[in-house]
Amino acid sequence: MAETKSSRRSFLGDIVRNNLASGLAILVSLISLGVAVSSNRTQERLLAASAWPALELETGNRGDDGSHEITLVLGNNGVGPARLRGVQLFYKGEFIGDSRQLMQRCCAPVNSPVSDVTSGTRGRVLKAGDRVELLTLPRTGNDEEMWKRLDRARVDVTARACYCSVLDDCWIFESTRMDPELARSCPALPVDEEWSG
Repeated sequence: MAETKSSRRSFLGDIVRNNLASGLAILVSLISLGVAVSSNRTQERLLAASAWPALELETGNRGDDGSHEITLVLGNNGVGPARLRGVQLFYKGEFIGDSRQLMQRCCAPVNSPVSDVTSGTRGRVLKAGDRVELLTLPRTGNDEEMWKRLDRARVDVTARACYCSVLDDCWIFESTRMDPELARSCPALPVDEEWSG
């Protein structure tokens, strides 16, 4: 009888030890799975951060060489390429499709021809540190009064753009806001609703 009680205790002890060992193995597996998932999320964030583009609209009235010229520039100040999917410019909130429309709205038409350099943005990719000069208007060779009016008006030009990283993360940039807004994708804009230069 004593042997039966002893063997029952031994049997129950074995069951408890086996269940405890199994429970610990499951717990260790769950902790390992949690660490792996967390590590994977961290790696995904690091990868996204290493390919993050950031657009910025810049304007100035002096060239790099000190010459008098008005510029409107869209630059990528992020660390990854920006695939442009639609860039729009506005003057005092109204869409402008090219430099001619901007001049008509801000600076009144002048009799003399306008000598400017422009660039479109459709389908462009800006690598980190790249810029596209949307408009350059030198003072030399242009009507003085028109140039001065554009110099005052350039601060009223704003931009809106949708762009994506190489990982297909997309954002909507508005030059009037501090941070871009995350977007599922970029809407397709008709050609006549984009800045053409």
